[in-house]
Amino acid sequence: MQIEGSIRANLIAAIASAKRLRGRPVHGDTIKYWRQLLDYARKVSTQPHSEVFGDLMTELETEVTHSKAA
Repeated sequence: MQIEGSIRANLIAAIASAKRLRGRPVHGDTIKYWRQLLDYARKVSTQPHSEVFGDLMTELETEVTHSKAA
């Protein structure tokens, strides 16, 4: 997975998109990207001296759980 910008910025943007789309059908590729972003953030968070994204990951996980695939 290639990410443009910081992981934090991508998580924040994904959360904003998910909230904006709440209650609407979301394209399957978008949900797939959000899940890949979460997996990548988890992996990076476990490395020594890395930034922890716990709150953002939890918030995005919640939004993805409530998203409906188109």
